[in-house]
Amino acid sequence: MQLHSQLCARLVRLAAFGAMSVAVCMAQAFADEAPKMDFVVAQKMLEVSCADCHSGEEREGGFTLSKLTDSGAMGTHYDEWMNLRQRLADHSMPPDDAEPMDADARLKLVDWIKQATRDAVRQQGELAGPPMFRRMAVHEYSNTIRDLLGAHFDAGNGLPQDSAGGEGFNNAAETLIISPIHAEKYVDAAVTALDYAAHDSSSRKRLLRERPSDKLPEQEAAKRNLREFANRAFRRPATEDELAAILKTYDEARADGLDFDAACFYAMRGVLISPNFLFLIEDAPSEPNKTVPLTNHELATRLSYFLWATMPDRQLREAADAGKLQDPEELKRQAIRMIKERGTNLNDSLTQFVGQWLGTADLGNTKKVDPELHRWMKDQHVASLRDQPVYVFESMLRENDSLLSLIDADWTFLNAELCDMYQLDRKKIEGEFNQRLQRYKLPEEYRYRGGVLGEGGVMAIASYPRRSSPVLRGVWVLDKMLGVELPPPPANVPPLEESKEVAEKQTLRARLQQHRENPACATCHNRIDPIGFALENFNEIGRWRDSDSGGKIDPVAVLPGGVKIDGQAGLKKYLLDNKEQFVRHLTQKMLGYALARGLASNDVATVEAIVERLQNNDYRSQELVLAIVTSEPFRHKRISQ
Repeated sequence: MQLHSQLCARLVRLAAFGAMSVAVCMAQAFADEAPKMDFVVAQKMLEVSCADCHSGEEREGGFTLSKLTDSGAMGTHYDEWMNLRQRLADHSMPPDDAEPMDADARLKLVDWIKQATRDAVRQQGELAGPPMFRRMAVHEYSNTIRDLLGAHFDAGNGLPQDSAGGEGFNNAAETLIISPIHAEKYVDAAVTALDYAAHDSSSRKRLLRERPSDKLPEQEAAKRNLREFANRAFRRPATEDELAAILKTYDEARADGLDFDAACFYAMRGVLISPNFLFLIEDAPSEPNKTVPLTNHELATRLSYFLWATMPDRQLREAADAGKLQDPEELKRQAIRMIKERGTNLNDSLTQFVGQWLGTADLGNTKKVDPELHRWMKDQHVASLRDQPVYVFESMLRENDSLLSLIDADWTFLNAELCDMYQLDRKKIEGEFNQRLQRYKLPEEYRYRGGVLGEGGVMAIASYPRRSSPVLRGVWVLDKMLGVELPPPPANVPPLEESKEVAEKQTLRARLQQHRENPACATCHNRIDPIGFALENFNEIGRWRDSDSGGKIDPVAVLPGGVKIDGQAGLKKYLLDNKEQFVRHLTQKMLGYALARGLASNDVATVEAIVERLQNNDYRSQELVLAIVTSEPFRHKRISQ
């Protein structure tokens, strides 16, 4: 038989389709009697304040005023306007050595940019994106094989790991290509998985429901089994031509001497290495620039891989078969059901989303705790640190808590290992403790453990193995919580003095202060370090401390523009004061994850509509999911000419 080599060759020929920082100087103070802000007034301010640095061909930071001269461009050049607003709002521009900007003028300009850009993108309206065509990510492949065969077997264990793309997730279509090594591994995985299923009585019975008998001819029994298998594997009804090809493989296997069961399993190999199984494929619209709705089965697949990272279950398939999913209300009902049904245990999709968004998935893998400094730490401690953020996010979503509970909450998830690691007095926390992570209400004394900034895994991922890092933590908060993109550090910056003698004489903050005196470092570090200093009470694994080896810790810092942050509590307040920016960034992340691609300018209107919906619904977490699954780009597809 040539099935193995033919299918390998077929897979090798496949390939998947394939994606801000601006520095803006505004150093001219507004007049004492500032006129009402509109596009003309804003444009005049920009011309006066920014022309020296940002006009003509020689423009600093890659930013030019030419993109901002037309009011109609506030939608098409949305990113530039929003970056301009961000740099003004956080006082990172104009720089400290420039003439200060009048506070009222700055505020009016920031508010006007926010409202004007939102109005512009709303006028453009939501637009659908391209149809999905991508390979399943490794974790999706493992989950799908498990659910398809009904066997707890990690079929993706030997596959190459996927890299991040799109909005920073490994399910992004841009990076999910297929290579010769994938082709070979998929064949091996299919053979191994089906061999495992054939020797598991429960899985075997599931896959071979129909048996030849006096009333049911062998060919018909095989056809029914293989049709059912292909329908589930392809996540849609198999066509008659597809089924005929599968049955031909079965017939060839029988002719070569395999019995009924073995021939069925052999034919199933072809299904598992078919592009229709390995790829999530949506048919392209027949006309360019024409928006068409996804089919019911395409919607079922999108929803299931978004929320469960696996194939649709029976209820979702039945809803698709009945043509119900194009009704937004049915789509929302299914989404809520899926959140609640899979919400009692760790959800593979949420594990991937939270771990990749926060970076905590790397803990214990590419990011390790120093084994000599913390000899007492075992694998279960690291696993608890890695899992805590996932449990918190999953519980928030299942209970429909506010998204702002990710910033601050009076509850968290703990177990015996985390209590010991965090040095918490269990008697002060109501409830029994064991190795299972459970939700606990926090007494005021331990309120600092609420929200992601109280989780040891977050503190560890934004530290060095042997010490904390205000710089890494400041960058982490700006990137993960607020979506602020920072320029790379300048070349040839001298490293921080790390000797034991120096560390014992000075706190880390004092050593960083000397480091920041370098003019090449000061601009970014004045923005980054204060946020990191606010978290210095946490050591490199997230334990609370009041001093380091150099002396008492000072967690109070001042951001550019004079905003004072007093420790972790002050940083939480700062994030809550900037909750719209946090929610917008989280929306962008989850929308990109749901669509499995990087967001484009066409998606801006969708993001803004979702943020507005969240604001009107007290930032309830389920509203984020419901707004995404009923959005234009999730329910429709379009190919640009």
